[in-house]
Amino acid sequence: MINLLTLSPEFPLEIDEETYENLKVKKHRGWSRCDDQLEWLVKLHYLRKGFKEGRVPSDEFRKKEAELVLHWWRRWCG
Repeated sequence: MINLLTLSPEFPLEIDEETYENLKVKKHRGWSRCDDQLEWLVKLHYLRKGFKEGRVPSDEFRKKEAELVLHWWRRWCG
């Protein structure tokens, strides 16, 4: 199981590895556009994990994180 909300121990959100793998590579209208909150959280988790492990350079990380957040904000909050 993978906890998508690692900084929130009171409210964990765990999913199985198969679901995680399927959602992190979903690119129906571009990688940063998500159909639901779970897909968004998986991609954000994957991106942040890659940055923390040094696989994603900081400039690329900032750009992709901003795209994820802005697309989510526009779709679900705007």
